[in-house]
Amino acid sequence: MMLAEQRERAASTTVPGDEPWPNASVLADVEADIAALTQAAKAKEITVSTLLQLLPDLERRRDELKLERGRHSKTRQQTASLSVDTIEDFRGLPIERQQALILHSLSAVLIHPAGRGARRFDPSLIEPVWH
Repeated sequence: MMLAEQRERAASTTVPGDEPWPNASVLADVEADIAALTQAAKAKEITVSTLLQLLPDLERRRDELKLERGRHSKTRQQTASLSVDTIEDFRGLPIERQQALILHSLSAVLIHPAGRGARRFDPSLIEPVWH
């Protein structure tokens, strides 16, 4: 059931792991600005005090973008690692990994009452709730 749900979800949505990080050009621009300011200070085109006024904001922005890039990369890796194509692949995983895959897909499992009388196992009374 979990593999079928994963395939259905993958077919209906685009996987965020397939998308490149959208702010790569912004980070490159910020790093280029930092390098240009540093080079201008070395070439005595701007004063050190001007450099010290402009640099902290750019460095803070660069650090924020790098943190965002790391989070995006981590999300991509987690998305890629939380998928299995076949039941044989799933059964070949360690039990801890199988549990992680199931917990990633399911948010709850509802067991409906069996009613009165002979209480035999009825799988139709089990309802998975997917994320």
